[in-house]
Amino acid sequence: MREETIKNYIEKYKNGETSLKEEIKLFNEVDDNQPEIKILADFVKQNQINTPHNLNDKLWESFDEKTAKNNNFKIGFFSAAASILLLVSLYFGTLNKNELSYKEKEAMLNEAKSMFSEAEVKQTIHNIIIETDFIIVYTKN
Repeated sequence: MREETIKNYIEKYKNGETSLKEEIKLFNEVDDNQPEIKILADFVKQNQINTPHNLNDKLWESFDEKTAKNNNFKIGFFSAAASILLLVSLYFGTLNKNELSYKEKEAMLNEAKSMFSEAEVKQTIHNIIIETDFIIVYTKN
């Protein structure tokens, strides 16, 4: 390599403007004339680490494992939430089935009234004091 080209590479390297190819070319073809670059080139050559040939495959596998764990957690969480929602809806759905309709209540009242004789019903006179949906307060004579 020419002396002028090496000086240009050294200046570009000091300014941080060299490309990776230019740095490799500079470190491989440095002469003993430039001791500062020679020391740096020797250091880089000694401490250079080669990447494994299957690094990308290993990285993608680790990414897939992490996303699979997150997906399993999400699936489990939503399954549990759906189960709880189903149980709650079934519970509240069965609460109203024990209630009687208005016609059923009326039929039961008429049946209860028919059990008493007419004379007993006529003798008792009821005076209603308070009447709400839950309670009726009355007096009888």
